[in-house]
Amino acid sequence: MQVKRNSKSRRISLKTVLIFTGILIIAYFPLSSFMFSLKNDSFTGYFPSRFFISESLKNNSFPWWNPYINFGLPQYGDMNSGFWNPITWLIAVLFEYNAYSFTIELLFYVLLSGIGMFQLCRSYKFTKTVAYISGFSYMCSGFIVAHLQHFNWISAAAFLPWCIWAYNQLINKFSMKNSVICSLLFYFFLSASHPGMIIGLIYFFLCYAVFFYLHKKKEEPNSFNSKSFFKKNGWMIGLMLVLSFGMITGYADIIPNMTRGTKIDTLSNIINPFTLQSLISLIFPMATVKAESFYNTDISMRNMYFGLTLFLFFIIALKEKRNSHQKFFLYTGLFFLILSLGGIFKYVTCNFLPFIGYVRLSGEFLIFSLFSFVIFAAFSLNNFIIEKKSYNENLSKTFHYVQLIIYSIIVIGICCAVFFQDSFIFHLSDILKTPGTSSKLKLLVDNFSVFDAMMLQGVLQTGFWNAIKKNIKEKTYKVLIKLVAIEMILATLLNIPFTGVGQDSTSDVETIIKRAPEGMQAPYYIPIYRIYSTKADRYKKLVGDWSFFSKQIGVDTKSNYPVELNSTKIVFKDSLSLFCYKPFIFNVDDSNETKIKVNSFKGDNIALTVYSNKPDTLVYQQNIYPHWNCVVNGEFKKPIPYKKVFNAVELNPGKNYVQFSFVPKAVVNALSFSKYAFLLCIIYLGIIFIKRPSP
Repeated sequence: MQVKRNSKSRRISLKTVLIFTGILIIAYFPLSSFMFSLKNDSFTGYFPSRFFISESLKNNSFPWWNPYINFGLPQYGDMNSGFWNPITWLIAVLFEYNAYSFTIELLFYVLLSGIGMFQLCRSYKFTKTVAYISGFSYMCSGFIVAHLQHFNWISAAAFLPWCIWAYNQLINKFSMKNSVICSLLFYFFLSASHPGMIIGLIYFFLCYAVFFYLHKKKEEPNSFNSKSFFKKNGWMIGLMLVLSFGMITGYADIIPNMTRGTKIDTLSNIINPFTLQSLISLIFPMATVKAESFYNTDISMRNMYFGLTLFLFFIIALKEKRNSHQKFFLYTGLFFLILSLGGIFKYVTCNFLPFIGYVRLSGEFLIFSLFSFVIFAAFSLNNFIIEKKSYNENLSKTFHYVQLIIYSIIVIGICCAVFFQDSFIFHLSDILKTPGTSSKLKLLVDNFSVFDAMMLQGVLQTGFWNAIKKNIKEKTYKVLIKLVAIEMILATLLNIPFTGVGQDSTSDVETIIKRAPEGMQAPYYIPIYRIYSTKADRYKKLVGDWSFFSKQIGVDTKSNYPVELNSTKIVFKDSLSLFCYKPFIFNVDDSNETKIKVNSFKGDNIALTVYSNKPDTLVYQQNIYPHWNCVVNGEFKKPIPYKKVFNAVELNPGKNYVQFSFVPKAVVNALSFSKYAFLLCIIYLGIIFIKRPSP
């Protein structure tokens, strides 16, 4: 089947948006109801930087430098912070970051992923049945459910279908409007995604562009123009680079100064792959929530589920004659699947493919495989529907083989649960005696074994498998859409307690966040080790290290955060930080006669009055970085790196007015350039929409 552009506008209707919103609310009800909060990395690794951005803007301070994370880092270089993502700034400026807005933003990305897949399928001229099924399957896929705690992995999954949709529109019909839309969507992906996802997108886009070129040249030899094709790509890539200029400058600025700026050099540095055992998730997603030793990878890297209906037609497509688009998505999906497996596969590709060696978490490439396989299967389902194919022997055999697998898993689960006495059933009385609903659920999750998962999932899949068979036989596709929606909702709800949410509510997390001091207050002038009491450790499970929120500079022990400057290794060379027995700012001579007064403080700027009766050196416990400046009594002095880690300046006897400031001029100018380019694009699209309101 040749895929052609549909000349008729395919605007997303309000009904479609409401349908996907309804599915989102139900499928992700533990989050959408705020009954439970996001767990692990979400609030401990992704939220603190957004909170700092929001707090800085509230206090008329621009967040160039975050002084609270392991003695400071440039916020614009934090690839987990969303600093370059316009949505981050929209929330920070119009609202503020708290536990609720952070959760809503994540759910928005999940919604965007489903609607984006729907729109992409419609651009391929798929029926609405196929578009809805694909959208539901992608939005509630195993990858998204498993990675709810990894904020910028979900945002990458959200923008990926929109990028491919926009690129289809651009290549099929070039216009300045389509070029601007495509560039903006690619920029949203780049600015909102984990670095590994960006590298993956570069390879995916290059493959897709080459495929489009060859496909167009073959299918439309008379009308195809190579120069025109490269012109379309040139306009889009050029504008995207203009929009990304600030982000590229910021990342280029920090990479030489961070610990993760080098390639992996041994197999041991390749972690958390999607293991071959995890392929069981294609039918039994819930079976991946336990048995860590069997899967030999993190729980978030094991789930590739995209629904039984598309899985059925994925198998069917492997047996049938495939069109060129299907071949592309199949082979590309397999390529990324190999990268996701990690190990020797990844290690070999590191030596041949640029940038791949910088991605340590192999499993993140799985999103490109899952995305490709969804489209690959959707082509097969669409052909089945529009060509009005009947239930044939090929389908019948596939149904029977998969059904046999499901029955076998149920039997294995029952036998093993009884033999090993490993099931929540054996702990049911203790679970019921536990007071409180959340405590009961927590104990149930803790005692839920892999054999319970196999049994429960097997029973559910048997019912869905037979229902899918019935609807395909009878061609009741409207019922099939509802069936897929119910199936994906249940699969999501069953997996979320293990992968996405903790036992505490969103309000519990918000209560802790509200304990953070208001404003950008001056840090306490006391030894750093005395700042934090041991009771602050109880917050770590929910929001990470309290130093991220305390508005105090410095920690005595290293805080767990994904971005680390090279100097951090020296600061925390021993169990305690280098000068934790000193205040955040101190004089080297340690004279009691030296007086230090903080006149003003912002994250990237501190003004002091220092009196000393003899020459001395003033040390500001913030990581040394190229863009720190110092002014003493109106005279510019470049900070010296005290002990190779902290900013310091030499002072003469007497009263000294000292100001340390962080001024990354190149990044500031690049941000301004990209900001105005972004605003011009938005204004242009707004004018176009008013004049001609069509997508």
